[in-house]
Amino acid sequence: MAALSARHAMRLVTTLTALAACHVTTRYQETRRGETRHEVAPGATPRLLPPSMEVSEDGRFRFVEPFVCAMQSVTEMAAFDVERRRPNVATLVVGVIAASLGAVATAAALAAEDGSGSPLAYLGPAGLVVGIPFVIGPLVGNSTARVPGEVQEVRAASGEAPCGTRPLTGRRATVGWSGLRVVGTIDADGYFEVSPFAFIDAFDVGRIPALVLAIEIERDDGKLPLEVVLDAAALAGARDGFFRRIGVDATVEPVRKVPRLEAGPLRVSRVRRDAERGVRIVVPLANRGPGDAYGVRLSVNASSPELDGRFIYYGRLPAKTAVEIDTVIPISEDADHTLAAADFELSVILRDAHGTAPDAPVRFRGTVLQAPSR
Repeated sequence: MAALSARHAMRLVTTLTALAACHVTTRYQETRRGETRHEVAPGATPRLLPPSMEVSEDGRFRFVEPFVCAMQSVTEMAAFDVERRRPNVATLVVGVIAASLGAVATAAALAAEDGSGSPLAYLGPAGLVVGIPFVIGPLVGNSTARVPGEVQEVRAASGEAPCGTRPLTGRRATVGWSGLRVVGTIDADGYFEVSPFAFIDAFDVGRIPALVLAIEIERDDGKLPLEVVLDAAALAGARDGFFRRIGVDATVEPVRKVPRLEAGPLRVSRVRRDAERGVRIVVPLANRGPGDAYGVRLSVNASSPELDGRFIYYGRLPAKTAVEIDTVIPISEDADHTLAAADFELSVILRDAHGTAPDAPVRFRGTVLQAPSR
């Protein structure tokens, strides 16, 4: 009985040893890179750049002094303690060989005339009994376990990047391009009185080429010249905000019924608001129907470079509706004196989103009289 127990114990030890030899366990540390973000470097002092101009989300020019700051990239590095249990190739090979020999020996013993008396009758099954566990054992119980460890941040310098602006102080500005110009005041937040969509068609921004704007800002310490390149991409994102700010319905729907737009007599006068000068343009406009008109605006042609090329927006004009478009375009004192001294020519052309407006311009020619102060 003791001998039997000893044999069972020996078999148990042998089996456990074999099973333990079926796998190889390795332990190591793994590091994984997480997201990278960019931050202003601690203690960085903003560096002031030369003055510039930007287009705001609501379609206004804003004169600013931009800042750049020293930046750093911050990358999260996560550490893991990894325990990997994988097959022991040597055990697997021994098992395959033992099982193969056992299968061959068993087949040979069965094929012999006196198979029961052949040693192969015992060696074959023994080989299978020994080999099969060595083949199966390495293929089961494999795993990889990761235990999260400490997360560290790796910081590195990454050059400079914009880090804010401050308004550029000034009283007035003149913006010129291609022989034309606009003038207007600048408020305390750096916003220019005249929107870029005053001289760029907001309903046709995609076809506008880049414009090189020559700017002169009147400041307490003198005149500051700037040169800014304005492209369509900067305007496209501000178009909807511009229409919301000025309260224009910019909806454009397919034409179901053709509108019939008609413009009445054009009235032009000079106005003064405090120390500012301007030209008031009044145009009666009607849509005789039967369909609604979309994207309605006026294109101004004038002998004055401060009025020529301007756009005046109305938006959607329902059928059987009459309105009066009344707007004031700011001009310089010199332009006001020129208008007062000689006859003046100005015309407006109706435009709409579907090209149904009449092509004939509505004209004004004569002396531009001073209107009562507004």
